[in-house]
Amino acid sequence: MDNIGQILPRGKLDDAQSYIYRLNSKWKKCLFCASSKEETSKVHAMFSAKEMWDTLHLARDGSKEVRRSELTIIRHQYETFTMEENESIQSMVVVTP
Repeated sequence: MDNIGQILPRGKLDDAQSYIYRLNSKWKKCLFCASSKEETSKVHAMFSAKEMWDTLHLARDGSKEVRRSELTIIRHQYETFTMEENESIQSMVVVTP
């Protein structure tokens, strides 16, 4: 893109713009290869790798509020972790899948 946001043809790019274009293309390819089919369908039409990254990051990890609430739940589970009266230490610590 030029300074006013219009997309330039590849033949009219200067050296710096051409370098940025190639880097963007490489990162987009990496993100496509690392994504599942569902994730790829969300980002296939995006122009920049940054847009793709932000979309995939939000889809996988959720927003800051979601992550904060998950941490609050985990912290509460940790703080209220106690052994029951008729429970052995081994059965309390062993996690069943």
